Amino acid sequence: MNDSLVTGLRVVDSILPVGRGQRQLILGDRYTGKTSCFLSMILNSALLNLLGSIDGFGSKRLFGLYVGLNQSLNKLSKLVNVLWYVNWTTFIFSSHSTSCSLLTFLLPLLGVSIAERIRDIGFDSCICFDDLSKHSRSYRQINLLQQKLPSRDAFPSDVFNIHSSLLERVAYGIWIGTIRNARSTISSLPIIETINADISEYIATNVISITDGQYVLDKTLFNQSLRPAIDSSLSVSRVGSNAQCRFIKLTSAGIKNELTTLRNNSNNLNPIEHSRLIALNSIFFQHHYILSSVEETILLLKLYKNNILFNGINDIHRLINLLATDYLYLHYIVSLMKNKYSSQLYFLISGFLSRMNFVNAVLLISGIIIIIIIIVIIIIISGIIIFIIIFTITILYIIKHKNKLEEEMLLV
Repeated sequence: MNDSLVTGLRVVDSILPVGRGQRQLILGDRYTGKTSCFLSMILNSALLNLLGSIDGFGSKRLFGLYVGLNQSLNKLSKLVNVLWYVNWTTFIFSSHSTSCSLLTFLLPLLGVSIAERIRDIGFDSCICFDDLSKHSRSYRQINLLQQKLPSRDAFPSDVFNIHSSLLERVAYGIWIGTIRNARSTISSLPIIETINADISEYIATNVISITDGQYVLDKTLFNQSLRPAIDSSLSVSRVGSNAQCRFIKLTSAGIKNELTTLRNNSNNLNPIEHSRLIALNSIFFQHHYILSSVEETILLLKLYKNNILFNGINDIHRLINLLATDYLYLHYIVSLMKNKYSSQLYFLISGFLSRMNFVNAVLLISGIIIIIIIIVIIIIISGIIIFIIIFTITILYIIKHKNKLEEEMLLV
């Protein structure tokens, strides 16, 4: 696994990376932002696809598949509104809360089959099962109706085999075929809803043992407005660091342990440690669907590790906007780091910002060109319509005064 799956979330891309073809579980109570992690990844992938199509390089196109199990119509409508702008790379399969158990049980199999078809064509895909606890309950209902012997928590004895066979189909592409689709991948982000942050319940422990890591979302962090509310002490990514960018791997070394220690001892911190905790929380805080690039994450972490706590700038987005418009300030900030990677980091960040400015300029010029083309087309169509009207009036006038014209011709 050597291809990184960039999610647009700083806390994920830096200390809990995900690789393409990885199975990463998302655990958490209700309304803690589990689905938002998947949505952020899909939106960021659409942005990377756009950048790659404009400047001519980038990662392989990624398709997203959302498999909703017994979801409410309100949540589905919000989901469709968010993914409307990237609907050419996103598939949504969902069952309503009133759907039968058989449909809920078969829906993940349908989603995996579509993902395998995308892999065979030669593209990468990422599938989200929201959530597998409802899938296991539907399977329990089917087995109880068939009067099979129940096991722990009244679940069937083969529920582990059902989930393992489902998630084993999601892995790094080893399908032998043409060169185009020999390394296509299927990534998976299964979701499990916990009750009172109990990650030791039956289904949760089963899926944890199957997947390659898990993100545990904490309700306490969510209520403190630390979003995404990923608990760094319980979350782990076992194979994602193999696919992580070398720059961000060097930059984020030791950040996870430091963040975990500061959060666990938040009540017994001295002023310096408290300021470092505030700085880390500010770096990793992101609003809903506000994405961050790898270059921005590297720059912010380098500022933190060099004890440059934003020079009084508390708003991360204000800092990024300032760096995007003032390259002298960017060069000054990077020069303060004084290490052997300073020049490389400057060219990396400035290259990214120039790419973003180039994309904005291309979009602006494209909009102006489209408006000009529309105006020209309207003028041409108006001219054609005026010509047809004049020509029609002339023909009607000639037909109406045909006899008078013939008499005048005879007299002549």
